[in-house]
Amino acid sequence: MTETTFLYQSFYKAEDLFLIHQNENGLEHDLVANYIQSSLSLATWYRKESDFANPLLEELFLRRLFYNLLNTINDATKCPILRRICLNQIHEPLIALKHYYNQSRTGHKHFLLLQKDLKEIQYLNDL
Repeated sequence: MTETTFLYQSFYKAEDLFLIHQNENGLEHDLVANYIQSSLSLATWYRKESDFANPLLEELFLRRLFYNLLNTINDATKCPILRRICLNQIHEPLIALKHYYNQSRTGHKHFLLLQKDLKEIQYLNDL
C-alpha cells in the first residue's frame, strides 16, 4: 500500500466517522483529533515544498476540514460535547489556512472571510 493510499483511506474513514457521529459516547475528543490529524496530514502531502505539490488540493482539504468543523459547531442536532470540542479545535485548520493564504496576494482577503464565517457562527450560537 502506498503512502498516498494510506493517507486517503485514513482521511475518508475519519471523515465518515466524524460526519455520522450523533450521540454522546465519550469518544468525541478522539474522533475530532483523528479527523483533524488525518486532514492536516493529507493537506501537508500537497504542500508547495513536497514532491507532490498541488496547491488546489492542499486548499481543498484544509477548507473542507474547516467548514466541516464549522458546520458541526452550527448543527444543533449534534451532541453539545462534540460541538464544543470542534469549537476548541477549529484553530488548527484556521492556522493552516492562514499559512496557506499568506503565500498569495489575495490570500488575506480569503482568510478574513474564513474568520468572518467563524465569528458569525459563534455569534449565532452564543458561544
